[in-house]
Amino acid sequence: MRQQSLVTSNKIKTDEKVRNLTSTLNDAKLSSSKLEQEHLDIQNKVEQNSFKTKALSDEKEKLFDLEQKLRQVRAGHELAINDLKSRLADLRDKRTKIEKDVEETTLIFEKASKAAAQYEAKIKVVKEVMHEDYSIAKLKEDSKRLGIQGLVYELLSWDKQYERAILSVGSDWLKALVVNDFATLLGIAEFAQQKKLPKIRIIPLDAVSNSKAVIPQEDGILGVISDFIKCDEKLESLKNFIFGSIGLASSKEAAYALSKKGYKAVTLDGHFFEADASAVIVDMNSKVSNLTKIILLSTSVDGLVQSLELLKKFIQNKSGQLKKIERITRNLDGRYHSSETGLANVDMSLTDVRSKLKTISVSIDQLSSRILQLRRREEHILVELSKTESYIASLEERILLTRENYAEEEQARIATAISSLNEKKSTLLTSQSTISTEFRELGTRITELVNEENSHKANMRRLSEEQSSLNHEKHDLEVQSRTLSKEKESADVLLVSLREKEQQLIATSGTSVSTLKEYDAKLKTFYESERTLTKEINGMERQSDSILRDIKDLGENEERIRKTLLSYGYETLLESFDVDEILVELESEKRKMSGSLNTRAPETYVEISDGYRSMSTRKNELESERNSIVKFIEEIDKDKRQTFLESYDKVDKDIREIFSKMTGGNAWLEIQNEDDIFTSGISYLVQFPNKPKRESTSISGGEKTLAAITFLLALQKLKPSPFYLLDEVDAHLDALNTERLAKILEDRSGGSQIIMVSLKDSVVQKAKLIYGVFPRNGVSHVVSHRISNISQEVAN
Repeated sequence: MRQQSLVTSNKIKTDEKVRNLTSTLNDAKLSSSKLEQEHLDIQNKVEQNSFKTKALSDEKEKLFDLEQKLRQVRAGHELAINDLKSRLADLRDKRTKIEKDVEETTLIFEKASKAAAQYEAKIKVVKEVMHEDYSIAKLKEDSKRLGIQGLVYELLSWDKQYERAILSVGSDWLKALVVNDFATLLGIAEFAQQKKLPKIRIIPLDAVSNSKAVIPQEDGILGVISDFIKCDEKLESLKNFIFGSIGLASSKEAAYALSKKGYKAVTLDGHFFEADASAVIVDMNSKVSNLTKIILLSTSVDGLVQSLELLKKFIQNKSGQLKKIERITRNLDGRYHSSETGLANVDMSLTDVRSKLKTISVSIDQLSSRILQLRRREEHILVELSKTESYIASLEERILLTRENYAEEEQARIATAISSLNEKKSTLLTSQSTISTEFRELGTRITELVNEENSHKANMRRLSEEQSSLNHEKHDLEVQSRTLSKEKESADVLLVSLREKEQQLIATSGTSVSTLKEYDAKLKTFYESERTLTKEINGMERQSDSILRDIKDLGENEERIRKTLLSYGYETLLESFDVDEILVELESEKRKMSGSLNTRAPETYVEISDGYRSMSTRKNELESERNSIVKFIEEIDKDKRQTFLESYDKVDKDIREIFSKMTGGNAWLEIQNEDDIFTSGISYLVQFPNKPKRESTSISGGEKTLAAITFLLALQKLKPSPFYLLDEVDAHLDALNTERLAKILEDRSGGSQIIMVSLKDSVVQKAKLIYGVFPRNGVSHVVSHRISNISQEVAN
């Protein structure tokens, strides 16, 4: 026992020493493993940071390349913008110049048209009446070849004080053509007959006599009127032929006295007395009409009219150029705005790239600094590891020596027993671990069952609340049903009474037809009587107007006769005298003149005048009505065009804005024919990033979806509807475009309700109310979930 006790004591001491050394060894090994683990962590971190640094460097290189490309693109946009600015400025200058030319040309055209219209109207009137001035003008165009010396009033001259007397006497001959001989006269007559010219007067100089009457010298007699006319010596015979037999008197009394003696006489103020005072011609203010110049201008006017037509075509051509410039300007403006938008996008991209480059540079610097720190820590750990390993080797050697010093059989037996106990302990610990795991699983299952029980209880409460609300709704519907039943009974009674009235009306309608026909016949008779009376009233009004005009004309004639009598010295009315002889002479003169006069001219004039006045009035009314209708149509066209263009501009602006937000590209509308916007179509042009512009009909399916959604949203803003139903419009869109679409739909949902079928998470996240459909046992079930504002903010 003593030996066993000693052994046990030595064993305890040895075990204690071994335990201490083993504990120290374990601590050293633990420290070593920690250092090794930290070393491995540092190596992993260094490797990861190096990989990140390399990735960031690669991304930095890519961003540098992208920055260079963006700068090139920006330079291209700037060049395009400068070029477009220059072209737009040139077009504006050209447009201003053309508008100025058109304005000046239009002003010249209007003035020339006005002048040409005036002369053309005069020439037309002269040609239509075939006045003798027309014949004179046509003959004077070739006067040298025809041998015409000139007109009488061109070859003779006189003082101003004798002009009235000369015009009164020679009014019939002053516009006669003067030729040298009778042969020339015959040639001119033949030429006039060929040209079908109207009346002309021709005086051959070799056929007129150069005789002059001898006028007695008395008080008030100034002499022969030919003595007061100036001309060449070779034209003396012409002057005496026309004016050589007429005396010039200073007063009417002297002229009348000279006329009684058998001479023709004329006063200075134009009173011409025939021989023996058989007739008196009073010339108040006559002039020699000179339409020859106007007629000769007809050729020039025709040329001016042709020039005006060319000028009109020039103006139309310039107007066409203006429209073309406007179209080009609008196109360039669109391109300019697109370039500006592209430049802004490039600037934004450059800013993003520079920001990313700056961030990447900072990250690379931070990673480099972190790698440097980790490498320093790694060196320190390696030193500590080498120390720890040498210390562990020393401890293991000491433990080995201690165990070798205590190597008895008892120690081996005890070690065996301890080993078996340790194995038993390990088995028990394994069983304990299994039981603990099962216990934890049972606890988890119990928790799940409790949660499920709480959920069922909540569902039961919700179902009971729904049952209560449905019972209330059922009660309300029953009350409403009873009320509607009562209303239906009263409506049925009213319907029966109305059906009875309908039958009564149908029964009485047979007699009402004959009554209506009778009243229609009476109304027709009244209408015919009204039209007859209206025609009679209009006829009486025309007769009344004609009588009033006759009275007015008679009053004017009376006043004119009174003035004439006053000019002859009769201040009061003449006494009555026998006019039978005068009437006989007048009747005789009338019969002589009846062959050349139109006796029905006054009546015809009155009828034509009445018709002209009525037609003129009607024409003015029609002109006024036409102008009002044209003005109304122009206002309607203007309003229609204005409304269309406003809507077009609004939709085009929204399309540009929405498409730019969704894709970063450009989309716009273009009118195919701007001169006729209502019959021509509208093109929908789309330009995705890094792609050329194309029409919406020639793009891919996904692109068509984006374009169609953009157009729909633009129209929705123009004329909003209460709700919109969209069925998987995001099916062909990628994640980025789907998210952009969801954002735009969320913004637009403030004005209209948007119902959308979608399988994309980014769209569902933006919804306020979600309905899910799922199958169960072959039956579709629907669940709903309303997302609160707080959850939406958290999701965003």
